[in-house]
Amino acid sequence: MSTLKKLALCLVPMVIFALAPSLLSAQDTMAKQDNMGKSSKMAKTSATGCLMQGTNPDGYYLKGDDGKTYELWGSKTLKAHVNHKVTVSGMEEKMPAAKEKAKESTEKSEAGGQPQTDLKVTNVKMVSDSCS
Repeated sequence: MSTLKKLALCLVPMVIFALAPSLLSAQDTMAKQDNMGKSSKMAKTSATGCLMQGTNPDGYYLKGDDGKTYELWGSKTLKAHVNHKVTVSGMEEKMPAAKEKAKESTEKSEAGGQPQTDLKVTNVKMVSDSCS
């Protein structure tokens, strides 16, 4: 085997080995940036208050003990807790555009003219079987 081929066979693995940490570091940095972008768009939230049926059949909102109104979506268990005091938890996340458009005309009246927060519910826990 020629000297040039031997040199190439030795140098190629060494170059790859030398560059591997920097390539892996770049991937790790990109993954962290992607995760940071996702977390800044959606914040974990929990709220306690009275669960109310919205004007739409699949519309639910929570009059929070903190004075805020939460437009709830994403959970099939909400119907069972209408007019109960509950604690809901999930992510502050806008509803899909089609769902938001269907509900936007009634949101303001349900929230009493106050701003509301869209909350994609992942967990519902009943606190009391009445809102009082």
